Amino acid sequence: MKQFLTTIAKFGVLLLIMCAIIEVALLFRPNIYAYKSQYMEEHYKEIKVLLLGSSHIEEAVKPQLVGEGTFNLAISARLRIFDVALAEMYVPKMDSLKALVMPVDYTNFFFERQYENPNTKSVAEDLSGTCRCMHMKYMGVRVDPLWYWPEILNSKLNFMQRFWNDRETLQECDSLGYVKLDIQKRPADWDMRAIPALIDRTKVIDQEQYDKAFDQFERVAKVTHEKGVRLVLVAPPVYKTYQQYINPMVLNDIHMFVAKLQAKYPNVEYHESLFAEGFEASDFQDASHLNDAGAEKYSRMLADIIYPHL
Repeated sequence: MKQFLTTIAKFGVLLLIMCAIIEVALLFRPNIYAYKSQYMEEHYKEIKVLLLGSSHIEEAVKPQLVGEGTFNLAISARLRIFDVALAEMYVPKMDSLKALVMPVDYTNFFFERQYENPNTKSVAEDLSGTCRCMHMKYMGVRVDPLWYWPEILNSKLNFMQRFWNDRETLQECDSLGYVKLDIQKRPADWDMRAIPALIDRTKVIDQEQYDKAFDQFERVAKVTHEKGVRLVLVAPPVYKTYQQYINPMVLNDIHMFVAKLQAKYPNVEYHESLFAEGFEASDFQDASHLNDAGAEKYSRMLADIIYPHL
């Protein structure tokens, strides 16, 4: 029995060593987090327009069409707290920054009033562990100070492929941080994917979640206001199959939320394009994500909002 336990212990130590080696070795392979972090470190003094957020910005805004000095720092599945941390990390030292763009996602304003939409064709994967470990490891953003999130245990980004895939594939984005979605790869049931949950009108807002969300937006508003930077809150276009599930009560909550923020921070703007005209089926990858064609249209819209007033 003693020999068996000794063998198990030795195997466990060997496994830990192997995992540690892989964890360290991954640091030397490219990924979108590492690329965007490196770009920020090298160019933060030159950036005039910084884009934060998740996939609704990462895949919807082409910096080269917005204007000179624009960089897309958004990353798919990012939790808002990491946007806050990145804003607080970079904005105070970005002397050329004129505008920070951040999304106001409809689905972030349910506050525990939602229930499953039976018509959805996809279920969002939980990537919070991926978000935490990749931001901490490659972008230097730690929101869990007493906890380390190992990449090989938490990342769902097929980390082992990074040892043989080429740099361009691993980087995912273009040189200014935009991720292109190709309509040819769109699934047949795309129009019912990523539609929102339904809202129970009898439920009241979870005040704790509401206060947490407001605190996060307020922190970004504060750091941009102190720097004399515009905080441009946006709601990108969604397809008609998504629009039909937008609850007027939630939409009103968003408007009141933003108004409350603007009352305290006059640098805050809100530009809602959920029902924007001119977007067709060919502009969407699913019900709530634009593809490359849609991104070109929306980027030009954003340019008209931002650049004429810099």
